Amino acid sequence: MALSAAELQKRHGLEGAPDPFPTLGSAPTVPAPVAYKKASNSNSTNGTPINGAATPVDTSSEDAFPSLGTSSAAPTTITKPAVSMWATKPSSVKAGGNKSSRLGVTAPGGLGRSGAPTAGSHPFSDTFSIPAKEIVQGNAAVETIKKVKEQTGAIVESSTQMTTGLKTFLLKAADQKRLVIARRMIERGLSKPVTIQVEVPITTLGTIIGPKGATLKGITDATSCKIDIPRRDTLPSYDANEVASDAGSDDETDEPQVPISITGPSVATADAKNRILSLISHKTSQSSTSIKTIPSSYYPFIAGPKGVKARQLEEEIGGGEVKVHVPPPAVWKALEKQAQGDGEEADVNAKDRDLSIKVRGEKDKVKAVVAEILKQYEVLNDSLRELKISIPKRQHRFLVGSAADDILDQTGCIVELPPVEDPSDQCVIRGPQPSLIPALSLVMDKANAIAVEMVDVVTLHRPNTSDPLAHAKKVLRYLLRASKLRSIADAHSGVKIFPPFASAIANSGTVVIEIVGENKAEVTKAKEEVAQVVKSVLPAAVASAEIDNVVHSFLIGKKGSKIAQFEQAHDVTTVFPPASEESSDVLLIYTGSLDILPSDKKARDARLKEILASASKAISELAKDAADIKTEVLDVEKKWHRYIIGQAGTILNALIGEDQLVNVKVGSSGKNSTASDEDVVTVRGPSGEVERVVTQIKQIVEDAKNDDIVNGYTIEFAVDKKHVPHLVGSSGAAINKLRETLGVRINFDDEPESGAKKVTKKAVVHCKIVGRKEAVDEAKRRLDAQIEKLEDETTEVLTIKRAIQPALIGAGGKYAIRLEEKYGVKISFPRDSKDKDAAAAANPDQVTIRGGKKGVAAVKAELLEAAAFETESRQTATFTVPSKAVAQIVGKQGSTINGIKDETGAQLDIDKTAGDDGKTTITVRGDKKAIAAAKAAVLAVVEDLGDEITLEVQIDPKYHRTLIGQGGQRLRDLIISAGGPTEGFKQSGLVTFPKPGDETTDQVRLRGDSKVVKKIKEELAKQVAVLRETKVIGVIVPASQHASKIGRGGSALQDLQRKTGAVVHFPGSRQYGSIGEIENKSELGDAEAGDIVKVVGTKEVVAKAAELLQVVNERPARTDSRQGRSTPDFPSRSISIPSKYYHAIAEQQNLIRQIRNVGGFITIPQPAPVKPAAPKPSANGSGNGLAAKAARIDLSGDDQGEGDVEGEFELVENYKDAVEGELEWSVRAKEEDLDKVVGILEAALERAKSATHVGLLTGLPRSAFPRIIGSKGATISRLRAETGADIQVSKDDDLISVVGDETSVIQAKDAVLQIVSRPGRSEKY
Repeated sequence: MALSAAELQKRHGLEGAPDPFPTLGSAPTVPAPVAYKKASNSNSTNGTPINGAATPVDTSSEDAFPSLGTSSAAPTTITKPAVSMWATKPSSVKAGGNKSSRLGVTAPGGLGRSGAPTAGSHPFSDTFSIPAKEIVQGNAAVETIKKVKEQTGAIVESSTQMTTGLKTFLLKAADQKRLVIARRMIERGLSKPVTIQVEVPITTLGTIIGPKGATLKGITDATSCKIDIPRRDTLPSYDANEVASDAGSDDETDEPQVPISITGPSVATADAKNRILSLISHKTSQSSTSIKTIPSSYYPFIAGPKGVKARQLEEEIGGGEVKVHVPPPAVWKALEKQAQGDGEEADVNAKDRDLSIKVRGEKDKVKAVVAEILKQYEVLNDSLRELKISIPKRQHRFLVGSAADDILDQTGCIVELPPVEDPSDQCVIRGPQPSLIPALSLVMDKANAIAVEMVDVVTLHRPNTSDPLAHAKKVLRYLLRASKLRSIADAHSGVKIFPPFASAIANSGTVVIEIVGENKAEVTKAKEEVAQVVKSVLPAAVASAEIDNVVHSFLIGKKGSKIAQFEQAHDVTTVFPPASEESSDVLLIYTGSLDILPSDKKARDARLKEILASASKAISELAKDAADIKTEVLDVEKKWHRYIIGQAGTILNALIGEDQLVNVKVGSSGKNSTASDEDVVTVRGPSGEVERVVTQIKQIVEDAKNDDIVNGYTIEFAVDKKHVPHLVGSSGAAINKLRETLGVRINFDDEPESGAKKVTKKAVVHCKIVGRKEAVDEAKRRLDAQIEKLEDETTEVLTIKRAIQPALIGAGGKYAIRLEEKYGVKISFPRDSKDKDAAAAANPDQVTIRGGKKGVAAVKAELLEAAAFETESRQTATFTVPSKAVAQIVGKQGSTINGIKDETGAQLDIDKTAGDDGKTTITVRGDKKAIAAAKAAVLAVVEDLGDEITLEVQIDPKYHRTLIGQGGQRLRDLIISAGGPTEGFKQSGLVTFPKPGDETTDQVRLRGDSKVVKKIKEELAKQVAVLRETKVIGVIVPASQHASKIGRGGSALQDLQRKTGAVVHFPGSRQYGSIGEIENKSELGDAEAGDIVKVVGTKEVVAKAAELLQVVNERPARTDSRQGRSTPDFPSRSISIPSKYYHAIAEQQNLIRQIRNVGGFITIPQPAPVKPAAPKPSANGSGNGLAAKAARIDLSGDDQGEGDVEGEFELVENYKDAVEGELEWSVRAKEEDLDKVVGILEAALERAKSATHVGLLTGLPRSAFPRIIGSKGATISRLRAETGADIQVSKDDDLISVVGDETSVIQAKDAVLQIVSRPGRSEKY
């Protein structure tokens, strides 16, 4: 399967290499080879451009394609390969100065560069783990690691932890970008493919896909995953606009969820899932759920009295982030609407049906609330019982609303009422079994607590008309429209009047008005008034008039002013039907005085008929005068209808007007309508309004036609069908750009088939361009140019080895893309296919070039030339060396082999396993000269090893530490003086002292070159002889004299040692405890340990040094250095400080300087009290052994084991043996500064008091001490600041002292152990 160069930008992670395809005609920055110049001149004389394709390229010519070899200069200089015609400048093989090496080399001696990754050029590292069971095995894993190294130049190392089942990878790269690319390639290449599903709301699909699929493509490119979104025709139907218009309604539908499948490596699929969810987080974080499985009869139990339980769910489980809406039963809503008396007929409509419970809010909390509601329903369904009872229909309204809340609150029961349209009066009391009887009593009390009176309208008018029911309906309509019932109810306190439901009238055939209230007397009065009003509407006093509903608004007038005048003039009340019914039946009810009418019934009825007939005639005349209703039908083609209607009906609404006096129907919506019926627009209404609307519709259609003429210029032509995909572009990108740029409409349609089949050589597509003439002509010109270019297109297939294709593609595909843009072609490199059959059929070495003939030829020439250069730079050679020499070839932490790589520019790989013949194979990659230089350097190292021997020397263990010296320095000097190597890693293993626990503790092993080993043995014998004559004595020197004996910067001590030749150690020095026992201990008596100075040397030397040490010279008291000068006579103040804190305060750093900075002086009391001996750890012998091991260079890294080191810790009290009593400290300063000086001294005292404990930590390996101290003391300074404790690391043993309060000491100890337990940097080759 071919992959275009543009697509390769998303696949390949190569960066940093120079452009391998520079313009051949550009002036090179470095002189080109002579052969190349001749070739260029020859081409020029023939009149052929350099970058043309006329002259064939001899790819086998050594002169035209020189190898990248090293110069003849000395090896220490930077070698420069010959300048290739592909490179703009010569590349340096030296890693430190090679720009391309710093950017990352994809392969040794790659295109336009040479050299290989080095340890010094890879400062960026990263570590991550992948479960071993999720990693692919076999060749796929090997190829992935190989590809990572080739394409990013990264160093990849891995290890598997059997206990955790994780495979850990360590990556090192030249920069952070390479590091990220390498990690992504490993995570995606090694992880097994998986498929996961993500459910998203249907309305978020547009956000995920993005404009023209850009967002989805970005996710797939970034994660290399396949993302499948269901087709549009398989999605559930859901109208977001319709839902939005009903937002907040109880019957809002839930938004359906759509599953999206993501296929790829586990890490990549998780990344893709997170990217998708982050895009729609604003939508998915909120959720709305309907609970439709719970019967509405249980709703009151869920909601609780007055919604208490629903609010409890919102707060306790929803945390205030959830809203729970429990709708009341439909019958409750219907009865409450009947009680409103709003002038409309109370009835049950579609919105009064039982609805579902809605829960909205934060997604997870919505699920929790829904689960709790369903759990409550299950409990209620199992525990509730029911009791059936008949209650008169008229009393049902007294059992809803607040009455139902009271019943539920007091008894835990509810009353389930039949629907209002159901004539049955049977009710159900539902609740716990013990509460049913108390609930029944309370229900009956509620039902009978209100007085009810009824007025039967049909019965009252039965004697007066042959159709009393029809008349009763008209009376009820009049009473509601005229608000008569509401007026009567308002006139009587606590009285409500309920008109009957339409369903009740249809079921019973009666019209009964109910009057209810707690005051029976008021109810009776209201009943009489209702009956009187009903009787006053005689059958003869009601008439109907047919008035077109279009003119009803004209007759009513603004705020009913016109109809009011008419009613006053004719003593009638006019009742118009609701506008929604579009009925023409208008009721006229005589409302004048009955006293002026004849008393005889027949005469009265006749008079009423005359009055109503006159009123009916008058209103008909008014309707005729108000508006001459007319209907006009316009012949308008259907294609212009959208201009009349406008977006969302806006234009049509503007035509009709706010008063809606006309009715406009666009087209025909009837089932039997024909095509001709769809091309009409019908306008009906008052003639004046009809004329206005018709005029405006004609103008709208005329304007639309004119616009179509201006922007309707059309060109049609045929296009070869094979060119259409190229003209349209990916996802319509090319054609959409043309449409947006020129503002034209372009459509491609297949040629219609005619009756007679026309035989053509090629399939064509019909292209139609519509728009302004200038834009249409330009669009056709551009399409013709593209078609002409496509006609000239050709395809060329090249054979280029797969291994060198990434170098030709370039970082991010930039080289291939530059060729595509320069020559206008498309280059397709083969790509990996998951289908094994397809991969086997495809040739991985075939590269396809498609485009114009000239461009294809030029690209072919450049690719073949670049491929030849890459092939020359990718040579390989192997040779063997003795396995024992591998360590020397590699060097410490790979320094030797890395140096060879840097100097030669070759890549060296050493087999991990040795052969049976004791030989190890080394593979070298690079150009010919680099390979030869690298091989010579390796063999030179092997020759330097010489004849290796092993000797053992017997040396008393007490001399071992002295021979090794501090940090192994003395032993290193000895090896160098014997002619051994100066590099530390080469010295390792030459001299090996026995380790603690060895059976023979006096055997020292020497191994190495025979000459060097023999000289080391002789030198060791000399030094041991000297050590046998050395003795250690103790000299008593008062501690107060130590400072003067040592001198400033140790000058006095150095002078003493130089004069006498002895080594002197004062108490507290790093090596004081490690130089051996004092031989004259009996002569010292009970001298304080702090006064004993150790002197090491021969008998004469130590005697001379002891004599000089015992010369007493007084040392002035430590005080402010300015005390001896002439100082102002400032006020002074004395402070009593316990003697035990004397040394802790006096030895605090910068104390005198701090006092001096505020203009003060301090006098430290003298003589100083005896300083107690520093606390020492309990004698267990473990500490010195660890210190000795850490200080020795004769032990290899494997001998010094890492791991979780606990150490030994001892916590002792500070000042335990300090001198008791108090001393007076004196400070002087100006009056205004004296308090500041005192404050500084008191702060020092508080610090001394807080140091209550001393922690003694031993047994830690000294190899970890550099990590504890950190670079320039950064780590130990940070620990001191974080813990507040003073941490001191001993230089000559493994003691770490921590001073502070008990908490800070423990905290500091834990921090140190945590650092020590952290694994150090491992040695990598």
